[in-house]
Amino acid sequence: MSFITVQNQLYNALTHGLGQSNQTFQLLQPAAPLSIEGGDTFLWSFLNNIPPLSLDQNYTQSGGNQLFSDYKGVLSALRSATRIDVKQEVGEENFQNFVRYLQSLKPIPPVNQFPDIFFNWAMVNAPDVAQQGASAYAAIILDPIGSAQQALMPYMQRPPAPPDWARGYDALVRDLSQAPQRAFEMHSSTTSSDVSKTWSSGRRSVLFGLWRGSESTERLSEFFAQSEISIRASFGHVLSFQTNAGAWYGSSALGTAYSKKGDPPWRSGSAITWDSTFGPSGNIQRVTVNLLVADAMDISVTARTSFSRQDQQIIRGNSGFGLWPFYNGSREYGMTTNTQFSDRGETTITTKSAPGVPVLIGVNVLPIGRFLGYTSAALEQ
Repeated sequence: MSFITVQNQLYNALTHGLGQSNQTFQLLQPAAPLSIEGGDTFLWSFLNNIPPLSLDQNYTQSGGNQLFSDYKGVLSALRSATRIDVKQEVGEENFQNFVRYLQSLKPIPPVNQFPDIFFNWAMVNAPDVAQQGASAYAAIILDPIGSAQQALMPYMQRPPAPPDWARGYDALVRDLSQAPQRAFEMHSSTTSSDVSKTWSSGRRSVLFGLWRGSESTERLSEFFAQSEISIRASFGHVLSFQTNAGAWYGSSALGTAYSKKGDPPWRSGSAITWDSTFGPSGNIQRVTVNLLVADAMDISVTARTSFSRQDQQIIRGNSGFGLWPFYNGSREYGMTTNTQFSDRGETTITTKSAPGVPVLIGVNVLPIGRFLGYTSAALEQ
């Protein structure tokens, strides 16, 4: 049995045991402890990440497509239906000062509040343009693309506000404390390894071996996979955490861009096109819709195989990087990993996490068309 077969069995057992759908679920490896130090920013980075077409994801915060940056690119390539220029109406200095004021508001307000907010701000800071600026914003927000472009302004002026979501770390911790317990078991002799009918048709991106950073075809990984393996996993609480993107995101604008391929709304000659965004090689083909988070993890993996003393030392030496299935080392926040080799020829890997410390173990993914509520038949050429 290959390591990828065991990984497929893990996916099927975990998805079923934790109440997820194999039509949307993606396993995160390594799992990611979410600490108060990382707070909202680290949590939101997973929602901002555009997941690959794969049953598992090796998340790196600095890599991969990011929804926010790709979304900004789309809006720069779209033509607004209105020709009103707020900056011209109120003057460059007033416009920049108002955007800085918007940046100071926490959270940044939605664009449909801009007319009233501008009027009240301008009555104090620029009374001569209060009415015309408010009227300009009121006209722009009637157009999905124009309003979305204005909503982005506080997130683009230097220093730009970072992309935010409506709910953050504190809300996640509260929700997690009320979430139900969950558990699952996996047995290599009986658990199905068939993932051909999953949402990615069994495709995978990066697959580690026995420890984080190792190859799945590495000698010890293959030796481990060929043994009889069982997993018993329990979780104190398991939560599907869902929230909406902040004021920067306009679903109507992105929906318009998705449903209409030509000009308008896409600007002729733009380097960013429908195909480069939503096409087969586009950068926004799917999005993360929620996060699967757990605490008080207790994962016991038993493999009926005898490693030599030399191989035992190699495994112990690499355990600090984290071992299968979640690849979390003991040095990570709230996590412990232990490895035992018995005289009976059994290897046991135990991974535990602290109660109350959220650990992100997966995400749920939707194709961009389904996320926006469209079907292929609804697309305009």
